[in-house]
Amino acid sequence: MRPDLTDEAITSPAPQPLPPITPKRWICCHCGGAGLDSYAETCLHCEGLGFC
Repeated sequence: MRPDLTDEAITSPAPQPLPPITPKRWICCHCGGAGLDSYAETCLHCEGLGFC
């Protein structure tokens, strides 16, 4: 045992809160991000949101 160590417990620093993770959003490959198909109907692939 090393002479500089004591019998005290070693404490770790308090955990820091994690920053929020933003989701990766990609432009819809079917409507090009407009949310509408070629018939001006809601894009069924992205449900009108414009991203997948």
